[in-house]
Amino acid sequence: MNLPSKEKIVELADKYETADFLKKDPSRFMHDFLPENGGSVRDAEIIAFLSANLAFGRREQILAHIQNVVDLMAASKKTPAGWLLDGEYENHFEESRLSFYRMYTFLDMRNFFSNLRDFLRQKETLGEFFREKWEIALAECREGEQIFLHSVIAGCFCTDCALISRSKSGAAKKLNMFLRWMVRDNSPVDLGLWKWYDKSRLLIPLDTHVMQESVKFGFLEKTSSGKPPSASLKTALALSEKMQEYFPGDPARGDFALFGLGADR
Repeated sequence: MNLPSKEKIVELADKYETADFLKKDPSRFMHDFLPENGGSVRDAEIIAFLSANLAFGRREQILAHIQNVVDLMAASKKTPAGWLLDGEYENHFEESRLSFYRMYTFLDMRNFFSNLRDFLRQKETLGEFFREKWEIALAECREGEQIFLHSVIAGCFCTDCALISRSKSGAAKKLNMFLRWMVRDNSPVDLGLWKWYDKSRLLIPLDTHVMQESVKFGFLEKTSSGKPPSASLKTALALSEKMQEYFPGDPARGDFALFGLGADR
């Protein structure tokens, strides 16, 4: 199969990486909490992290459940950071096994928020907290060892936090989407708040649409059964390496081309 031209893929990225992309995407919420909109970096990070980790399933349900939490914060008259640090979330997320969103229970959400509160008690922002952990991981990294920021972030959470996957072989779609939002700059969608991390190291979030379009374009090979490959770290690395050819130094931009086209079909 002949791979598509660079012009074709760049054209698709240009088509979908626009402000209109935000209208139906979980990334829209974080923009409301930026400093220029009366918020702060740490508030935007919190909302982005929440949004990314609830971003699975039907889009309407994703947006509704993120909005639910944002409304709880607004009703408390506190910023997202204040809502967490003051333990306000405990009034709404009890230690209950009842479902909040799909397989995530109210207890799962409580544990998730408690972890974020612990991070913010140590550093002013999530970015500062994760940067310190990343630099420690780099310093302790053995020669030739490959480490990933999403794995470092996952390792910061307690084992009871069901929202965060700790699989070393998994694609970590939600965390890598969050990292795209935080790291990529000069974008109407991504915020580019974390200047300390090189966007050339970002991995493509392996959404279903991304996988399907990658197979159609020939970026990924089908399995012997004719299905797309599994959403693994190996697959994310292979696709991100291929996107480096189309977007040198910025492979995650390929996410807009592939996801945008797939969601538009």
